[in-house]
Amino acid sequence: MTTLRHAIAISAPRSAVYAALANIDHMREWHQGTMTGEAVPGKTVTWTPKPGLTFGWRIDELNKDTSIVRTAVEGPGNTVGKTLTISLTDLPDGRTEVALTDGEWASDDPHLAYCNTYWGGVLQRLKSYVEKS
Repeated sequence: MTTLRHAIAISAPRSAVYAALANIDHMREWHQGTMTGEAVPGKTVTWTPKPGLTFGWRIDELNKDTSIVRTAVEGPGNTVGKTLTISLTDLPDGRTEVALTDGEWASDDPHLAYCNTYWGGVLQRLKSYVEKS
């Protein structure tokens, strides 16, 4: 099994990065497509990046300014059941590190490479949004 791992450094305090990740209104600003639902534990956020492609993420944990844990409850292929964990830490230079894990994936899953590439773009959009806000 494979866990996707990505990280990016953002020139903003953890509180600003967390707000962009945990507040549905902020999420709508930097995600492509549409984002609906409630970003609260036990509720589901539904993201439709393009017509015909929808992902549902149940919010499992919101740990203010430190981490977010979500579980996929809707999506194509083998998406359902995968856990997404986003952790925020302070870097010595004042930036915030966003570390993301998405797993577990079978090493031969045909969507693995696409999803792996996609997360890099997501983190770059998050960075651009937070640093401009």
